[in-house]
Amino acid sequence: MLKKMFNISSVHPWSDTRIFFREATSIAENLDYQVTHIAVQNQVSTNIDTPISIHVLPKLPRLERYKNWQRIWQLIRSEKPDVIHLHDPELLLLAWFIKKRMPVAPIIIYDMHENVPQIIASKQAIPSIFRKIMKRPYQIMEKKLMQSCDGVIFAEEHYHENYPNLTCPTVDVYNYPAIRVESQALPKSDVFTFVYIGSISELRGARLMIDLAEKLATKREDFRIRVIGTGKEVEIFKAEVELRGVSKWISFEGPKKFDEAFQILQMSHVGLSLLLDNANFRGCKPTKCMEYMAAGIPFIVSDFLMQEDLKRYPCGISAKTSNLDAVVNQALFFIENRQAAKDMGECGFRAFQEAYNWETEEAKLISFYMNFEDVTL
Repeated sequence: MLKKMFNISSVHPWSDTRIFFREATSIAENLDYQVTHIAVQNQVSTNIDTPISIHVLPKLPRLERYKNWQRIWQLIRSEKPDVIHLHDPELLLLAWFIKKRMPVAPIIIYDMHENVPQIIASKQAIPSIFRKIMKRPYQIMEKKLMQSCDGVIFAEEHYHENYPNLTCPTVDVYNYPAIRVESQALPKSDVFTFVYIGSISELRGARLMIDLAEKLATKREDFRIRVIGTGKEVEIFKAEVELRGVSKWISFEGPKKFDEAFQILQMSHVGLSLLLDNANFRGCKPTKCMEYMAAGIPFIVSDFLMQEDLKRYPCGISAKTSNLDAVVNQALFFIENRQAAKDMGECGFRAFQEAYNWETEEAKLISFYMNFEDVTL
């Protein structure tokens, strides 16, 4: 009989790429688990071809999320899953509660997507005088609650450095793209094109890309920047583009289906990943950079990201995002050195095929789950 596995988030939409389409799907396809995916309802239809049972939760305001925790607890108590895979830090409280309340508790795995203590320490909405005060008790509580977990998955390599005393099995599983592509060859756009794909915000470089368009246009006019994705402030950035008179060189194009977006990447010349310096970003490997690799295009990335990766595979160049001139100079380098851009793109495509793809991470995830195969439940 198949074991039951619950894959749970009370925050993320049910169609989250990492949580559902990569991790849950990999587990359902490669292990003997009957997978139930529990996450938040969104506009995406759940009527898809999948062996996974999808249970959607209502999208609630932050202060009412506890109601979804109650719904999750009722499902767990009723169905008695063998394994529970949690994706939200607030659900660590649920992990503790489950271990206390269930006579035969399930295996609980915590998937750490973000470094919450670092987010607290750098959050501008919190007055600086209170950040350390809030960070320390959170760290103590988090580590205490994580003792209820039987395994921990880290989404970034540097996250586990803060948890040296964990005694349960751990693994780093990166959010590398699951793209099947045999060749990066597509005709390039006539105009030299920089492209960004992902969430849109000031921290993720939206205003910096507008600044780049404005300053680069004083040196060259034969380029454009395409920004693909969504964000709460997109309309503000669109208005700023018009106000500053740079709509000829940069456009915010909204969300696109992945197949269409990936074709745009392939037809572009250079990808952008100009995240501003932030404690939660340091040491991260932006998924968009791996998508650029898969599309066979080089990229410009913040100088605090992926430096070791670029030594191994020189498929992009970095720039200090607090220095606009440095970013402009790197953009000019690519415009004026088309062959170098092509060579770096080919290097990135090779890197994607050899190392930076979901198949490598799927193997780590499946191996990690094997730690619990012989556990008596």
